[in-house]
Amino acid sequence: MLVNFTVENFKSFKGLAEFSLEATKLKNLKESNTFTINNMSLLTSAVIYGANASGKSSVLDAINLMTNIIKSSVNMEKAESYKPHPFLLSQEKEDQPTKFEIEFIIGETIYLYGFEIGIDAKILKEWLFQKNLKLRARYKPLFERIENNIDIKPSFKEGSNLRSKTRGNALFLTVVAQFNGEISELIIQEMNNINVLSNTESQSFQNYSFDKLDDIDFKDKMLSLIKSADTGIYDISKHDVSLEQVVKENSQLGKLPSFLLDKMKEDGLSTIKTEHIQYAKGDQFHAIKTFNLNMESEGTQKLLALSAPIIDTLENGRVLIIDELDNSLHTDLVEAIIKLFNSEDTNPKHAQLIFTTHDTNQLSQKTFRRDQIWFTEKNILGQSELYSLAEYGKGKARDDLVLEKNYLDGKFGAVPHIHSLDYEVSHES
Repeated sequence: MLVNFTVENFKSFKGLAEFSLEATKLKNLKESNTFTINNMSLLTSAVIYGANASGKSSVLDAINLMTNIIKSSVNMEKAESYKPHPFLLSQEKEDQPTKFEIEFIIGETIYLYGFEIGIDAKILKEWLFQKNLKLRARYKPLFERIENNIDIKPSFKEGSNLRSKTRGNALFLTVVAQFNGEISELIIQEMNNINVLSNTESQSFQNYSFDKLDDIDFKDKMLSLIKSADTGIYDISKHDVSLEQVVKENSQLGKLPSFLLDKMKEDGLSTIKTEHIQYAKGDQFHAIKTFNLNMESEGTQKLLALSAPIIDTLENGRVLIIDELDNSLHTDLVEAIIKLFNSEDTNPKHAQLIFTTHDTNQLSQKTFRRDQIWFTEKNILGQSELYSLAEYGKGKARDDLVLEKNYLDGKFGAVPHIHSLDYEVSHES
């Protein structure tokens, strides 16, 4: 389970940005939107609001980049491709390292892991601490690293004798995991449980959902979710197709290099079909009509693409992070997805959902606690700030405050300051 995440000197965040899923002492929605592990109370979901280019997506990008660096640092070539993106609007920061730190729970132990990475993808600092979840427990270091100097504590025996095997651009944590370090492997596995879905890379999670249609039991769950959204779909099916058939339907594909066509043929191709009930007079069943997926609305296509990651996250107690969840989805459907995570009945394994949105209909204290609502705002120097509504105004945000209206009125910040959109139309003929 994710507890906290911090990043510094990344994209539009010059200073330290802290994002937390640790519940505050608020009492509203405590029974539904929070869960407790020993003495720690965590949130089931969180939402980030803000104007365009204010830094919302950058928060998710930072989490995604950190997990990708961890997953790829054992491979030198891939590690070079995961260079950080420092804050470029400050001369003092543009060549400085980026800091990532994440706090999470595995079993009854909480870990704090982080590193600083330079613009040349070299690891400058790295650290790992742990503590149990008992009251007044304190963090104890497992290892601390400054460039090639790695101080390994007696409680981290799995890291012994592995200093020399750690490259300058490799994380010590992943090196130890390669040699079957028990704690390190657990942490890598936990990082793999964090799934970030970006609208710019939607093809990847769409393909994942399509692949899960081959699993009959999982497909039934996906279909149930799709049907409950009132899409009118009766069934979904996956069909193998030949390369010749695909090229025939899209002549542009035939112009691809031969090695790509050979690869497509080797991997196999498939298409997704949806089925709807066709009625005769009145409500009498007549036949089942089959449609290509591209005949469905964009919202239906997105829901299908999201269905497998949502179900997988809920069933395995993972963390799902979605950029612009509301894109192409009706506001009632967005609310229904949020409720899946905020309900003990549908989320017994304490999965967590984090998403960005512009959908202010969700800004309600009937849906979210104030500590679940976050904002990003950019100042005149181009620097983004991340803050939660629970931090707003020293208690001014009461339990009965109408959040949507106050947000749109600019009371919480994080809204665009638009005076007018000037556009001069040319009258030349």
